[in-house]
Amino acid sequence: MAYRAQTTTPTYCSLRLIPKRDIIQLMEPPQPPALLPCTYVPLHPMKQLDSIYNEDCFETLSGLEDESVDLIVSSPPYNIGKEYEKRSALASYLGVQSALFQEFFRVLKPTGSVFWQVGVYTDGPFHYPLDIMTYPSFCEAGFKPVNRIVWIRQHGMHAKRKFSGRHETIMWYCKTPGYKFNLDNIRVPQKYQGKTSHRGDNYGELTCNPDGKNPGDIWAFRNVKHNHEEQTIHPCQFPEDLIARIVLASTNPGDVVYDPYMGSGTVAVVSRDYDRRYIGSETDESYFEVSLRRVSGTPNEEGSFANLKCLRSYSEENGSKSVNYTFDLRGQSNKAINLAKRIRPEADHLQELYDRTDLEETFFGDQRRGLNPDPTLLADQNHPQGRPKSIDKPSAKTAQISLLDHIESA
Repeated sequence: MAYRAQTTTPTYCSLRLIPKRDIIQLMEPPQPPALLPCTYVPLHPMKQLDSIYNEDCFETLSGLEDESVDLIVSSPPYNIGKEYEKRSALASYLGVQSALFQEFFRVLKPTGSVFWQVGVYTDGPFHYPLDIMTYPSFCEAGFKPVNRIVWIRQHGMHAKRKFSGRHETIMWYCKTPGYKFNLDNIRVPQKYQGKTSHRGDNYGELTCNPDGKNPGDIWAFRNVKHNHEEQTIHPCQFPEDLIARIVLASTNPGDVVYDPYMGSGTVAVVSRDYDRRYIGSETDESYFEVSLRRVSGTPNEEGSFANLKCLRSYSEENGSKSVNYTFDLRGQSNKAINLAKRIRPEADHLQELYDRTDLEETFFGDQRRGLNPDPTLLADQNHPQGRPKSIDKPSAKTAQISLLDHIESA
């Protein structure tokens, strides 16, 4: 007799006022789904580790044994009509996701985690955050929420009658309180590195961990767009650094990582680089081919690599000239690349994000104070996109002085 968690499709209704006693019940930790006897159904042969399968994720999951996976990390289609998905009714989309989470709970080890990166579903002017819409289904499957991570970026979903989207979320769920978290693998510098106590018995001693602190829940890894060496033909791919933080924090060497929507293969590449085992599912044949080529680091028959990073690595390792190869470009014809071309560091793009955010807020504040700022004065005229210069933008103190001068002159 085989046992499997009972799966049910949740129902969704319009919003209503909820009595306080019901809210208290909703806040109680959800109970794991009941185990009911069912007819034995032979599973597919065990899936091979370090493999990506050109099939639906439910088919791959059916070939995974119970409690065999340490980490599930992915970004599902948002049901907004992208080229790799078919738009459906929101209730239908959420029903499929709910069934998927039930399977996640079955294959995940008690020490495992799920990192689920999502954006929003839109219907005309209306905005449905998918982290909120899928939360009940994760709880019904038996998962417990650990973190809600906000991933901010310069570019995103543009809008005309609401604020443009400049962030998405990563929901972290666990199965039990014994989930893995390797903080030492992902520490970042302290805000006041080397700070010591100035009084008491601890005088002169460090008041913080010299190895660094725990990263916050606001992440600013730049999204993979044009001029990013990791870019493939896939329109929505993870940056490797973001996946590396998740993999290093929640798994150990040799652990199994599963991506049900593998896309261009970022999760597989990062898992391999850090001595983890991986399994992936991808239904689109073109993305499946790119993911295999990206993991292998070799070109196809036409001499084209999955991305610029693969081309660079191959040329450096084999002493080949870049002019002999090309790499895939989304929406453009392939072209050769000069390997000596400068690679801008992540810190440079992060500074752009800070600068742009500061520019928008400073510009709005100055306008409100009647200072009539000129946006061209806040941009770097030598940069093709007019990149803002942080060193020339007015600080809060400078804005106050400018405002006093403006009042006095009036």
